[in-house]
Order: sequence, then structure tokens, then C-alpha cells
Amino acid sequence: MIGATEWLEQFETTANSVAVKVTDANRPQLKSLVARLDEALKTWEKNVSTSPLDEKELKRRRALVTELQASIRPVMGGGSFVRPDGVLGTGNGQSTILGQRHIMAEQDLILDEIGSGVDRLHQQAININDETTLHKNLLDDMDHGVDRAFAGLRGETRRATEIRHKMSNCPLYICIVVELVVLTLLLVLGFS
Repeated sequence: MIGATEWLEQFETTANSVAVKVTDANRPQLKSLVARLDEALKTWEKNVSTSPLDEKELKRRRALVTELQASIRPVMGGGSFVRPDGVLGTGNGQSTILGQRHIMAEQDLILDEIGSGVDRLHQQAININDETTLHKNLLDDMDHGVDRAFAGLRGETRRATEIRHKMSNCPLYICIVVELVVLTLLLVLGFS
């Protein structure tokens, strides 16, 4: 079983590999890496009480894995449709209708690809929003912590200044002068 930190490291490595390029050659390897991440996540989701992550973090990671899985899936058609010869024949109305149906089917596939791309973009936007909110909350917490620390330092500085004023050396010097005067009187009286 992998730990939460190790999971994040594996996710970053896999996501970087997917971001570089997904090809037919590396797709199986990427799928197996994502499957391992998904398996660890499923284990944590089954027993949230013993999971090293809270429920919100589990949902966030689930969205990340889902996005990775969508990125690895091959795009159907790839936008390179080849029409068979004679589909758009000019002589027969039947072949024209068949050709139009074929073109409409191609357009439906293209629209499906565009729709899935828009869905992936939407999911990425949601994930970015979640990450941004998380970072904003962390920065707010840090800002409050800095404010508290600054207020504490200001209070300690004020107390140190008060103690310094209370413990000034002037009374000590007065005591030394009085003791010297008394000592001088005693010496004068003692020798006379």
C-alpha cells in the first residue's frame, strides 16, 4: 500500500508523462500507472476512517485521477475521416442520401469528440478552482498566523521596554554615592 505522499509523487510523474505526449506505444504503461493510483484511491475511499486523507482531499484526488483517465483514452476518429469512393455520387438520389447520412454520422462523431473535450476542460477548470481555493485558504491562514505573531512580538517588545524602564541604573548610582559618603565619614571619624 502506498502512502499519501508517495501517491502524490506518482501522480505528478504520471501527469507529467501524459502532458508530454500520449501515444499508442506508451498508452498501456500510462494506463497501468493510473490504475495503480486508482486502486490506492479506491482502498482509501472504502474506509475513510483509517484513510490518511480527509474526504475533501479524497474527492479532489478522485477528480484528478478521472481527468488523467480521460486524457489517456484514445480519441475516436482523431478528426481524420476518410470517405469511401463514390459515397457522394451524382447520378443517383439514393447515393446522395447515403452520402449525407455518412457525413452527418461523421459530424456526430466530431461533435462527440468536441463535447468530451469541453467536458475535460470543464473538469480541469473545476480542479483549478478547487486548487485555487485551497491555496487561498492556506495563504489566509498564514496571513492570520503572521498577524498573531506580529502582535505577540509587539506585546513582548512593550513588556521588555517597561521592564527596562523599571530597572534603570539611576537608583543604583545614588546608593553607591550615599555609601561612599558614609564610608568617607566613617574613615574620617575613625582616624580622628
